[in-house]
This record gives sequence, structure tokens and C-alpha cells, in this order.
Amino acid sequence: MWRLRNPFCLGRSFRTMKIIVFCLIAIILVSSTYSASAQYTCQGTALCITGKVTQIVDGDTIYLKYYKIRLSLTDTPEKGEKGFKEATSFTKKLCPIGSTITVDQDDKQKKDVYGRVLGKVFCSGKVLNSELLYNGHANISVQYCAKSEFSKETWAQKYGCGTTTKELKQQIPKESKTPTANENQCDSSYPDVCIPPYPPDLDCGDIPYKNFRVLPPDPHRFDGDKDGIGCEK
Repeated sequence: MWRLRNPFCLGRSFRTMKIIVFCLIAIILVSSTYSASAQYTCQGTALCITGKVTQIVDGDTIYLKYYKIRLSLTDTPEKGEKGFKEATSFTKKLCPIGSTITVDQDDKQKKDVYGRVLGKVFCSGKVLNSELLYNGHANISVQYCAKSEFSKETWAQKYGCGTTTKELKQQIPKESKTPTANENQCDSSYPDVCIPPYPPDLDCGDIPYKNFRVLPPDPHRFDGDKDGIGCEK
């Protein structure tokens, strides 16, 4: 004949089972977070940030809860430019919102002119900076190679930082020879592009150029950080 067990014992067993299940879930969550962030070890002495993605602005800009991250060296198309949607979608897929990423801040150039943390981003077991380049969604901002901790890495060398001085000069747009009337419409502070002289006062959003050479006196104030490069992304 079957006999009912003591109800107290049944209750105690149920509570024990709940505790075990809770502990197992906690272990799984901690392990997944650890595996997502601990596979990559930051180099240098700058910040090593681990956090969850809250927003993907575009292909090279990611927001965490307390930080705005801009990829070092790797440059993707801006909104309205060809390739913007593809680059942004690639980043969203590799580093989806809610996922945990690790950011190795650039020792040589810690932040950009907008206060965003510059660094190498590690997510889904890969480096986002290099994956965007390998998949044809980005280019190297060669003017920053001398300023970046990561310029000697394979991906940076392959896509621009490894070019010789002669090759780099060949990549810089030459000032086109146009009639004198047109030359007068281009301000001499911006020798590689044609930007109308002041006035009126123009902002970066008013012109189609990015990362161009700037010479004094820079009447439109495109070079905010005085590093000789205007409208830096």
C-alpha cells in the first residue's frame, strides 16, 4: 500500500529544487557574459571597457550605457552615402543590441573631437574594426595611422597603414586645374577640395567632403582640433 510522504518533506524538496534551478540559471548567465567578454584581453594602459550594446548609430559608432564608442582607424560610410545601410546592418548583426562587447581604448588617441571613446571593438568572437574591412564595408582613415595604437596590426597594415609615404601622397587628391574664375570660388585654406570662401559661414553639414586637408586661416573653422584635417568623422 502506498503511503503519502510527510507534506513538510515534500515542501522542503520543492524549495530545494527551486534553489538548484535558480543557481543553474545564474551560472549559465554569468558564464555567457564571461565568455562574451573575457576571450579578448586589452592591450596597453588605456581603458578596457566591457558593456552591453544599447544603440548602433552606424557601422563604426556604437553606444553602451555609459560610453559612446567610435572605432579606431576603421571608417564606414555616413548616412546618405553609398554603403551606409550595408555597413550599419553588418555591425548590428555582429554586435547586436543587448550583446556584450569589449572595447580596447586606443592608447595613442583616446577620444575623438566629439568626446567618443576611440578603440578596437571585440564582439561575437571577432574584431569589428577588421571585419568591416575584410567584408568591404569600410576603409582605413590613413591620416590617423601615425596616431593609433593599432596601426601596426595586420588588418590596419593591409588596408592602408602599411602604405609607403610615396603611395600615400599618390592617394591624396591633387588640386584640379580649372579656369581662374572657378579658382577664385575655392578657398585656399582647403587646397584638396573646392569650398567657397567666407562669407557665408559654412558647417561640415553644408559640404560633401570629409577628412580633407586644412591650412590657416581656416575661415569656416572646419578644423576644430587644429590637427590639419577638416570635418573629421
